[in-house]
Amino acid sequence: MTNRFSVEKNDALFIFADLHPSLVNTCNTLSPDSLTANVGGLAKCAKAVSAPAYFLTVTQNGKPGELVPSLREYANMNNTIFRKMADPFQVSEITDAIERSGRKTLVVAGYTAEVAVLLTTLGGIQSGYKVFIPVDCIGSRSSRTEDAALRQAEQAGGVITSLSTLAAQLAPDFSQEPGKTILSVIASIKA
Repeated sequence: MTNRFSVEKNDALFIFADLHPSLVNTCNTLSPDSLTANVGGLAKCAKAVSAPAYFLTVTQNGKPGELVPSLREYANMNNTIFRKMADPFQVSEITDAIERSGRKTLVVAGYTAEVAVLLTTLGGIQSGYKVFIPVDCIGSRSSRTEDAALRQAEQAGGVITSLSTLAAQLAPDFSQEPGKTILSVIASIKA
């Protein structure tokens, strides 16, 4: 039986928003290297449990932004969506892709917490999805504004969690795949 605080691998869809090197390098709430490594670990978890993942990009120097290196092996033309609107739920290509998946749980990672993560979370909740935010897979320039964004997301119904907790829920049996892969991700999380 599921509850609001649990993630089921067959119902989860992963969203990686605005994780561009030029943005992530301005992160002050987690080192850029840690954020890059952790979102790569989250993408590895999604792949291990065969969950869909979407990579949202915004304009960087007049063209769609490049993803951080740890995400590049997971992204392709079919799961990378360029957007011009701050709120991903105002972009039909994104909402259509999420709806087509049939999944009702969103796992949101991104930069910044105050824009990409919060607006994706609020849009998801307003559209009837459960939303999980692993805090070691988000970042911001300011801990004060990141904290405010997380409080707002939680008050709206989002679940604030960690990469290790989320990963363990996706594949709790570490003695066989995909649990072995999940355990390797948990062991590699950077603070």
